[in-house]
Amino acid sequence: MLEYKENLVKDLMHHGCTIREADPTRENREHIREIIERCDAALHILSDRDFDFDESGKGVEEQQINYAVQFYLSQQLVTNSSENDFTIYAWHPKSSTVNIFEEEHIPGHLKKIQQFEEVDLIRTNFEDFKYYLLKKIEFNPSEKANEFYIKGSENLSIYLMYDAIDEDHVKKYADYLKKRGFNLFTPEFQGEIPEIRQRHVDSLKNFDIAIVFSKESSMNWVNMKVMDILKSPGMGRVKKIKGKAVFLSGSEEMSLTPIARSFKIISTASGSPKEQLEVFLQELI
Repeated sequence: MLEYKENLVKDLMHHGCTIREADPTRENREHIREIIERCDAALHILSDRDFDFDESGKGVEEQQINYAVQFYLSQQLVTNSSENDFTIYAWHPKSSTVNIFEEEHIPGHLKKIQQFEEVDLIRTNFEDFKYYLLKKIEFNPSEKANEFYIKGSENLSIYLMYDAIDEDHVKKYADYLKKRGFNLFTPEFQGEIPEIRQRHVDSLKNFDIAIVFSKESSMNWVNMKVMDILKSPGMGRVKKIKGKAVFLSGSEEMSLTPIARSFKIISTASGSPKEQLEVFLQELI
């Protein structure tokens, strides 16, 4: 189950989602409630055996879903509406078209979870479930914009490109863009090379705004990413590029390929990530 979780978290983060985890065996109910309140969806990966949570007779997985369902119902009371912006997904790794109540040797906690009308229980293989989930969240903002920030244009996507050596340096920039309300695409560094390359191509075909970020990466790497962006229409891209920027830590601008001069060049040497990003973003939206 841990391998499924890590794979799914990686994909969701690649598509701009913010992931928050809660463990009822270690955290109290109030803290779990606080985490759920900050989320747009709850996602549960279910096993065949649900280990007992406490003397109540509920297992850990059933208890986790109970927390989510209680929040879901409380939102209905607050809004006095049957519509709900909060979604609960539960997945069990077994493909089956048989009614869960007619299937033999089905774990008891799955039958209980199936009875929750508020829960979307999916029983299929992992790749089909992942595709289903990603289609559900496609083109939605990765995080609701905090009113402290200027609201980003709805449904705009930013591909924030950086090398693995800059992963720690770029975090504040990524966090700000997500809080600003943008869908954020980020690179992958682990996995099979063809899969990593395909994700890069998919992001190049679908972004609205591109940012190449470099603090410690080489200028050769920067120039390669600049060329990838410029060649993206030849990869099947149909959307218009709304903006392009290169963020550099020093005076490397003269080392950029001449064609990169069509990009907005931002120095990260002074000012906060917010200030540096707004110099670029305010020209676009």
